[in-house]
Amino acid sequence: MNYPKEHFQIVEALLREGRFLIEGEAAFATLKENRAFYQEFFKLSFQLDLELTADYALLKSSRNNDALARDICVFLGILCYEIDREGHNLMERLQFAVFSVEEIEQKLALSSFFEIIEATPGLKDEPTRRKFYNQMARRQLIIKQGEDAFRFTPAHRYFLEYARSFSRLIIREEEE
Repeated sequence: MNYPKEHFQIVEALLREGRFLIEGEAAFATLKENRAFYQEFFKLSFQLDLELTADYALLKSSRNNDALARDICVFLGILCYEIDREGHNLMERLQFAVFSVEEIEQKLALSSFFEIIEATPGLKDEPTRRKFYNQMARRQLIIKQGEDAFRFTPAHRYFLEYARSFSRLIIREEEE
């Protein structure tokens, strides 16, 4: 059987590494060109759903106990709250800003939600959060800019969309 040119890189990134493919990567372009094939391939072979947007791709499973995804949601939720509270344009900052680890640590330490950070196993203290930043970089949610700074990739939108969907569900349930 003939597979698309970047087949190994696509399967390796999405399945084995569990990372996002980001627009601009050759594997992402191949995935986009062969969308129907890969949706069927991952569904039939691994019972995984391929989510492919204009900016990123990832595999989704029915697993509900992904600790890293939970930690990312908690981290982004609190970070977004703090950025918004400071009066910054949230979407602009997430899309274009370079964040220093020191800046993030200060925001978290001063947050009224710091007890949630401390209660989250993957975020509980600064050394653990440094490992967390490395995990986010491996998954391609952030791109490190040296050891002490990073910027978000378009993949952050997946988690923001998840939060938006979740909040709509809560609002709908409250209205009923």
